[in-house]
Amino acid sequence: MTDNLKEALYTKLPLRFNENGKYKILMVSDLHGGVGFKAKKTVAALQALIDTHKPDLVLLGGDIAGPGHIHIENGEQLKEMLDQLVSPMENSRIPWAHVYGNHDDNYGLVNKEHQPIYESYPYCVSKAGPEEISGVGNYVLPIYDANGEKILFNVFGFDSNHSVPELKEEFGISEKTEFHHATPCTGGDYDGIHFDQVMWYYKTSVEMEKYNGAKIPAMAFMHIPVPEMAYGAVDRTKFKYQGGQCEDVYCSIINYGMCGAALQRGDIKTMCFGHNHTNDYRMNYAGIDLFYDGFLSYHACHEDKIRGGRIFEIDATNPWEINSYMVRVRDILGEKGDSNYPLNIE
Repeated sequence: MTDNLKEALYTKLPLRFNENGKYKILMVSDLHGGVGFKAKKTVAALQALIDTHKPDLVLLGGDIAGPGHIHIENGEQLKEMLDQLVSPMENSRIPWAHVYGNHDDNYGLVNKEHQPIYESYPYCVSKAGPEEISGVGNYVLPIYDANGEKILFNVFGFDSNHSVPELKEEFGISEKTEFHHATPCTGGDYDGIHFDQVMWYYKTSVEMEKYNGAKIPAMAFMHIPVPEMAYGAVDRTKFKYQGGQCEDVYCSIINYGMCGAALQRGDIKTMCFGHNHTNDYRMNYAGIDLFYDGFLSYHACHEDKIRGGRIFEIDATNPWEINSYMVRVRDILGEKGDSNYPLNIE
């Protein structure tokens, strides 16, 4: 067994389908916590989603900290924020995992320093991932059958890196070099998961299939969308678009081939992204379902009607078919879950 496979198979806590053969995942993104964030409202919103939908695993899809005057500068501030933010999972003993977004390390505390603080929480199952590839927090979470004998499903998490200026600096590319957006409806200047991360996924997927004796259905989650996510906004009929789009698609400006690798491997049938707070649509690209999960912030570019997360339901009898739908804070808490009600509550 290779070291890579050992790391892939390891989880701090056992992740298993329940006795009824069901597994439910809640993904929320863009909480934008930090010094001065609306902790009570944010935690209450997350708690409401968990109490109502009772997930077996919670995924935090990046931009957990920052930006602007709401930020994290040191480990003490991060620990203070996370003590509040992850309490709904920790108190309910629900495993949770995270990936980083483009804002988490904006104020000096790099993600490599974030990681041990996250992993110090008893129910955090995130992993730092291989040091030799881009980013921090590239990992896979194997989910076993109820008896813990066979892997039925994999969850791949990826650090989707930052922005094009940082990409140019990292790879020695001239500042004058221009990159072009995938479609007319894309915007921003964002990076994405790099080719070495795609290669790591491919290798890990192959090794886990050999170990398991069968291909393992999987989903992937990351903060910044892959460029293919923009196609659904251009041709909604062709790509089976459903949901809402209130802003341009701020996807990776370079296509590193993640969808192509997933198509060739044939295991990842679902990818989910954060980053665009006011988009919550879904689409299908060549048999892969691509999703936004909205946002859960009370600070940044919020739309009260969108705030919430996305549920993924997997059945052990056919884990290749994943049922997914958006869940809204407003549907549970009513106007109390909106950003300005009541005005005197943090």
